[in-house]
Amino acid sequence: MSTDLTEALEAMGYADAEIPTLVESFPPAVIEYLRDFRLQEARDIIETLLYIYIAQNSSSSRGEGEGVVEQSCYAYTSGPLFALRQVDLIESTSWHGTTVIKATSAGEAISRPLMEARLQALDIGGLAREIHEVVPALLAGTVKGSFVNKTFPSTLPRTEETFVSFLLNNSPGLFIECERFAARLKAAGCAVLAYAYDLDGSRADGVVYTFPPEFAYILKGMLERIDPEVREHYDMLLESFYSTFTVLRYLACGEDYDRIRASPAHRRELTRVLSVLNDAIYVLEQVPQDDGVDLARFIVKDRNLYDMRLRDLGRALMADVAAKIVIDRPAPAPAAEEPLPPREEAPIVLEESAAIAPAPQAGEGVEEWDEPLFTDDEEEEAEEEEEEPIASVPPPAASSNSVPRSLTASQTLDSRPSSLAPGGAQTPALRPVVPRAGGLDIFLGHAPDGRRVNWSPGQLNNGHMIILGGSGAGKTETIRCIASDLAGQGLPVVLIDFHGDMAASNGDIRSYKIREGGQYYFNPLELDSSIDEITPLRATSDFVDAISINFPTLGIQQRRKIKNIIKDCYRISGITGNTDTWTRVLDFDDIEGEIMGCEDEAIPAYLEDIFDYKLFSGEEKISLPTILSGGITHINLNALPENLRYLFADLFLRRIYYTLQATGEIPRGAGDEREKFRLFVIVDEAKLLVSQKSGSKTSIKAVLNKYATEMRKFGVSLILASQLIAHFNEEILANIAVKFCMRSENKKQAQENAKFFEVSEKDLLNFQPGEGILIIGSEKMNVRIVPSSGRNP
Repeated sequence: MSTDLTEALEAMGYADAEIPTLVESFPPAVIEYLRDFRLQEARDIIETLLYIYIAQNSSSSRGEGEGVVEQSCYAYTSGPLFALRQVDLIESTSWHGTTVIKATSAGEAISRPLMEARLQALDIGGLAREIHEVVPALLAGTVKGSFVNKTFPSTLPRTEETFVSFLLNNSPGLFIECERFAARLKAAGCAVLAYAYDLDGSRADGVVYTFPPEFAYILKGMLERIDPEVREHYDMLLESFYSTFTVLRYLACGEDYDRIRASPAHRRELTRVLSVLNDAIYVLEQVPQDDGVDLARFIVKDRNLYDMRLRDLGRALMADVAAKIVIDRPAPAPAAEEPLPPREEAPIVLEESAAIAPAPQAGEGVEEWDEPLFTDDEEEEAEEEEEEPIASVPPPAASSNSVPRSLTASQTLDSRPSSLAPGGAQTPALRPVVPRAGGLDIFLGHAPDGRRVNWSPGQLNNGHMIILGGSGAGKTETIRCIASDLAGQGLPVVLIDFHGDMAASNGDIRSYKIREGGQYYFNPLELDSSIDEITPLRATSDFVDAISINFPTLGIQQRRKIKNIIKDCYRISGITGNTDTWTRVLDFDDIEGEIMGCEDEAIPAYLEDIFDYKLFSGEEKISLPTILSGGITHINLNALPENLRYLFADLFLRRIYYTLQATGEIPRGAGDEREKFRLFVIVDEAKLLVSQKSGSKTSIKAVLNKYATEMRKFGVSLILASQLIAHFNEEILANIAVKFCMRSENKKQAQENAKFFEVSEKDLLNFQPGEGILIIGSEKMNVRIVPSSGRNP
């Protein structure tokens, strides 16, 4: 099939009037090269080039990136990278064991006009409606380099190396507004998430939003729309904060001496700060400067007192930031010719209840946490370890300044805030909740102070979640509750259940137990004319690829023989590359005769279980349209041998992906959050898809990584459950916005999970069933899940 570049650019959303000019920026050799690819493949190649062009600016602190880490380039799988290298549009270097990719000059020549066209198509009016709220950070980015113009942290910075990091760290509300702003640009295709990387360092330094160089010009235009008084207010405020911040860093670690010496404002601030430190220092003579503002000199006489005073000064500055950067200025009035929609209510403020009644007495409406409700009977048993008794230690309470982005407090509590310390037994009784208009809020449980905690996937960068915990921690019950809540809001849910214990207890549930005899089945070789990307050859390749992953000792020649047998079966059945022939179905019973009669005896030995169990043929076909229509679909794989469980799950997930890919990407700017999701896929014991035999580990991780990075743009949310954070590689974790860690089964599990979640091992060992640490976006807090029995019917 030949692909015209014009078609690919049209599919990417470029206006018809722009396309002829954009095509001219492509060298003839590249245009000819892209003709050999299908439309979707050509589009992915161009999008990957744009991703690299944007992301090569990434740097976590200095604003000067030299490339993008290769592992973050798999947004469209690794195939486009190979294609881009073939035509010399990208190049890679190795630094400290990490491969860094950047666009070549030829790649930049193609990317620049494509990116400029995309930037010019931005909804400037909509951005101007929000831009006044993020002016402090945008202006702060111009104070020290072009930090914000090139990169922006996707989570709260862990250090305060730069003024921007300091500003965002100490003003959570400002950070959240800036993150929303960056996410809007990302949704418009004008920013990406990538691993930050400095060639000065030895490794990637976290995931950041990055912007193309042209963004500086767009930024300038947006800032010019701001009310001059607002601009002047923030300019003066930030200059004051920045001077104190620079002086404190200079006094703490000797940095920025040249900046201190060059700026009269900094020298005046230094003199002021030294006057506060007079009991810990000796002030020496002043060094005269040409502008008349002397440079103060001093020596420390009491180091402990000096350090304490600096800490106090830092806290005072933080308090000033929090108090004075208040995001409550009115937006600039929209121009008459460019009306702006009304501003949405920001769903990020977690309010206290207006009226808190006394806690009910025992037995009066208090939900008891019955541990049997939170048992994962079928989970794999871990090795028992003898340990000394550990005292019960309450997990750290969430900071009052920590406001998880997707938490809502739309409900009044009828009890005093309850503790989430291990052993706590109370759950607040709740009044009815008024649903958010156009919102998607999945009730999880309560914070330590009794406030309601919701998961609102439509407000996050992606709808993916991982749930961790040992046997009996409550993962299965948590999954049941989430699935029931989703289905109750009219959203389709698929449960991939390896152990048979995940089925929700209420709601519209379809349960398919895949077992010997083939009562329920799906055929991965069946074709659909509405999914023209899946040709007979593609379906064959996918099937053989899944076979080789689950049977890693299958040789190359044997895989080739299997592929040829299936291709012949398609041909004999009259099924060709012509979609008109795809109404015919290749029955697996027909393939069985050819496979079992193969002269290579090893091939029947590998595949006979597939035919014996009637895995892909049977009485009732599992209908994907039915699954996507709503309700809960429970795929129970417990009755299959382990290798067939993984094979079925792999091929079933692939078919889901292809079906939704054919439906097209979710339109940008969907008003109702439910419109962003077509399907929620829940996988219990997800480690079984990422930690198979060592020979196939890389391949399996690549498959799951593809689902995490690609399926979200087609409206799929993945919810993955396992015991350890180590079961998920960095690429997958970077694409999952919500992480929930429940009780660990033993000390080894606790050590692994506590390190990632930055909590005490004792906390993870002493949680009660249903309790855990929740990370939503950049925020972390303790949560107690409300089980099914404690929820309103």
